[in-house]
Amino acid sequence: MDKTLLQKDDEGKFNPETGLSVPQVAIWMVFITIFMDTLAATISTPALPYYARSFHVNNAAVGYLYASWSFTSAFCAPLLGQLSDKWGRRTILLASLLGAGLANLGQARAASYYELLAWRAFSGVWAAVGNSAQVYLSDVCSSLVLADYMSKLSAVPSLAMTFGPGLGGGLSKFGLNIPVLVDGILSLAAAALCWVYLPESPAWASKKAADAQPKGDQKQPQKSIPSSVYVLAISGFFGGISFGTAVSMTAIFLDAKLEFDSLHVGFTFVLTAIATLATSIWGTGSVQKAVGLKSCAVLGSIVSGILTIGMALIPGIWPTLVFMCLSRAGTTLRAGSNGTILANFTDASNRGTVFAQQQFAMNMGRLVGPVVAGHLAVTDPVVLPMVFSAACSILSGLILMAVAMPEAPKQTSQALRGFTDLGIGQFRGRFAVKKALPLDFQKEGHLLYAGQLASRTFCRRRRSFGGFAATHEACRADPKGLSVRTKQRLLMRRAARLILPRCQ
Repeated sequence: MDKTLLQKDDEGKFNPETGLSVPQVAIWMVFITIFMDTLAATISTPALPYYARSFHVNNAAVGYLYASWSFTSAFCAPLLGQLSDKWGRRTILLASLLGAGLANLGQARAASYYELLAWRAFSGVWAAVGNSAQVYLSDVCSSLVLADYMSKLSAVPSLAMTFGPGLGGGLSKFGLNIPVLVDGILSLAAAALCWVYLPESPAWASKKAADAQPKGDQKQPQKSIPSSVYVLAISGFFGGISFGTAVSMTAIFLDAKLEFDSLHVGFTFVLTAIATLATSIWGTGSVQKAVGLKSCAVLGSIVSGILTIGMALIPGIWPTLVFMCLSRAGTTLRAGSNGTILANFTDASNRGTVFAQQQFAMNMGRLVGPVVAGHLAVTDPVVLPMVFSAACSILSGLILMAVAMPEAPKQTSQALRGFTDLGIGQFRGRFAVKKALPLDFQKEGHLLYAGQLASRTFCRRRRSFGGFAATHEACRADPKGLSVRTKQRLLMRRAARLILPRCQ
């Protein structure tokens, strides 16, 4: 990343080529951790309602099972967020993974419904993995790459969900507690990987060091929490109701409407996960660029609610599944924007607390949603819970419209990929190159950076060259030493340099 792509306050804090304050392997470790944690959770999700019913309970009791997790997580999330500001992001992430793993092992060994309920509630105490990952990324990413990494992070759970529910449905044939047992084992494995490969957040470490200075020295002031954060929390509360209702009632809805068993429910979760994964990869970023960050989240919430109503009312298996997938795509647009929206109101001194407050609001919604939906399902397990979920989703989007967003730094599209992601190889000539590059590059005069970055990427394969200038000189001095394709790439980079003066 070129130095001009960093904000002045970011210079010296982040690697100018990556926009990160940690090695990229740490980012991969965060993604792997979220993947394993989500995979573990989604393995047990399809079987959990049937596992609870094996203790001879009704649909309302299934709702209480999900609500117990939300109840404890709602009250423990703020505490874990404050502790992450005090003890570190890595420490809380490790504790969350270990606690969740032990709780799931306890659920798998439960001898009664009430024992299962108790272990489920204990599992909610440690429900801070996703929140800790978002806080960690907000710490280690510069403002110009944060949205890109947050969008990628939102795609990781969808990727895990393409495997987890189907795997869980298959494992349930060996015993309804087996998916929950595997859930616990995977959480403990993720904790072991984090212990070995994940470093502490440098932003938190520097803040801690500054706070530890003698009293005569100036400490870093804590950023006040703006009022918009509380409006976001209200929106998150209704979003949590919608999400909690959808998660807890999907299996019951499919059983009542389509007569699906745990295996078919698992495959349905896989289908919806593929839809959310595709939306995360190809949809979220495009919609954010087209309509803006907040508008993308609002649009996702409203569209999700409307499609959920259609899912409940439309007859037939395939129409129901199509509406369900499209509804999940809308939810993904909202989820892919939440972390970046919230990060705009925080810094390293209060980030854990603010994210935890948002998580508290969402978890309170997830507490209310399954309880209300469980009682509605006793009367009508098909229409009433889904309409309730849809109404809360739409209301969440409408409340989000009232949030006043701070002026965010200009985002540079695909900054870390350069020509490679933009498909420059298919263009020839300087005007075609200009048309292919992002508008931000054209306006801000960062075409030279794009060419340099593409050159660096290529030079990793040809270690005898040390950068753009060296590659350029080598091409002139020894044209026979380079392939035709390489010469074409170099010509395209020169074309970008010719465009640069016109864009400044």
